[in-house]
Amino acid sequence: MKRAALYERVSTDAQAEKYGLGSQDRALKARAEERSYTLVSDGERDAFIDDSFSGSDVERPALGRLRQAVKGGHVDAILCYDPDRLSRNLSDLLLLTDEFERAGACVEFITQDTDASPEGKMFFAMRGAVAEYERAKIRERTIRGRLEKARQGKVISRVAAPFGYRYDPATSTLTIDEPEAEVVRLVFYLYTQEHLSMIKLADRLNRMGIKRPEDGRQWYLSFLGRLLRNEAYTGVLWQNRWRSEKISAMPGKKATIRNVQRPRGEQIMVTIPPIISREMFDAAQKRIEENLRLASRNAKREYLLSGLIRHACGSAMSGRTHQGRYFYYCVKSLSSHAPIDDNGQLLPCSCKWVNGATLEAVVWNTVTSLLKQPELLIEELEKLTRPNSITREALQSELKQIIKRLQEIPLEERRLVEGYRKGFYADFMMAEEKERVTREQATAEQRQIDLGQQLERLDRALTYRGRVEEFARRVGQGLDGMNFIERRELLRLLVDSVTYDDGQVIVRTIIPIDGGDSEAVQLYPTSQRIKERGRSPSLSLSPVEGERTCGLPLLSEDNPWITVMTGISVPHCQKPSVSSKPDYG
Repeated sequence: MKRAALYERVSTDAQAEKYGLGSQDRALKARAEERSYTLVSDGERDAFIDDSFSGSDVERPALGRLRQAVKGGHVDAILCYDPDRLSRNLSDLLLLTDEFERAGACVEFITQDTDASPEGKMFFAMRGAVAEYERAKIRERTIRGRLEKARQGKVISRVAAPFGYRYDPATSTLTIDEPEAEVVRLVFYLYTQEHLSMIKLADRLNRMGIKRPEDGRQWYLSFLGRLLRNEAYTGVLWQNRWRSEKISAMPGKKATIRNVQRPRGEQIMVTIPPIISREMFDAAQKRIEENLRLASRNAKREYLLSGLIRHACGSAMSGRTHQGRYFYYCVKSLSSHAPIDDNGQLLPCSCKWVNGATLEAVVWNTVTSLLKQPELLIEELEKLTRPNSITREALQSELKQIIKRLQEIPLEERRLVEGYRKGFYADFMMAEEKERVTREQATAEQRQIDLGQQLERLDRALTYRGRVEEFARRVGQGLDGMNFIERRELLRLLVDSVTYDDGQVIVRTIIPIDGGDSEAVQLYPTSQRIKERGRSPSLSLSPVEGERTCGLPLLSEDNPWITVMTGISVPHCQKPSVSSKPDYG
């Protein structure tokens, strides 16, 4: 008597109507009883069942156990309802049937008779090819329908609804779930206003008895991280964000699949009701970025400039202690972190090792001297209002480019329309291009308004003179009596970055000022535009009008700045000879 294994699979609810597990099970058991087969069980089940698994992937739990049973010689026949239940990929289908036959087990299907003749094998291959073609067409139609739905401003599915929102299937939109939205606002408030760490934030929510979404258990750090990084809470939901990409594997192993984020131009923006302001979201991102940069959880020893100092090559500098002395070195100077050229040769950075005590003293004295001599800051505020200031030149140059681009956009729109009339663009291509141009125009118009406001603030920069003096007076008290922790926290508050360049140190400083009223001042470092022009300013002061966070305004890189050069010579030293394992920071 033959030993038969029943294999059943269903992947979606729609398929369940046609190939439900119940209908497959009844048909397979009837065939086994008709031919007097003895059933081979899968544990406590009479059949090998893969529920909610795609037929395009052979890595399925029940199928894997079935293959092991066949390989072990425990199965003489495999009963399956239809070839596409076994696999929707023709090559996988042929591979499985060949594997089973080599192990001495035949494959039988309910919907078609198996025939070992050449004609039967050809017909079987044709059925597999049709199933694979059908799967590809279904996927193509599904993707096209989802993209068109997103272009109409609708939300594709309920999976896109983050915590704080509810999906309305009738209108394909997201609505605010007010109880959950209150929790979202609280999370952003505690993180940006009270400056709680992720761990303390999770602890606060758990102590307050606020249930975590999904399973109602305690809050955990990864969920809070995703929540704080989710731009959807500002009213902007990006769809079509991810695509699957196969990663080649070693010979004989299956390639893995990972999700890769698409370029922003390929993503589709949908407007939803906002829960928090853009300013609060930007403040959260700024703090997340700083926390990552300043993290010291992997350091065996703490260094004053950890997370702040970088070499001129762009790489971070790390601390290292040997025989009671400590140094700073460029990470890319190590062979294990050095880049490789086209010929496979290492290109380590030529940065010399720097005495840590000397370097830290230079940075500390530079920052404290600015606080003790506020007249230097006042002098730079006066330079800010000059017609040829670096700040004014950069803002005016960008404004000129923005105006030029806004003048070109109507011409580009007319060319698109003309190309569409001549049949150069399909409907979906025209919709995508029109959406891109409209989005670019809106961004440029908003940037034009922002630049105009910043140029206006330049003209009244001297009105912040009293606040600069007041801030320097308040912070400058007690500098000499600070311990290591207090000095490190002050540097992280006031210093954006420290750059070391062959003996020269450039300190880029932030000076926040609480004006005591609705208008706050933020002294903020130079934006990327100046860096790209080859300048290396060390101190940037930027007036900001905006919401205060714990007495300090929210940071913004789009405000004007002034610069003070403070390059100071710091001699390098020879790399210490290490005979024993040193401490790293």
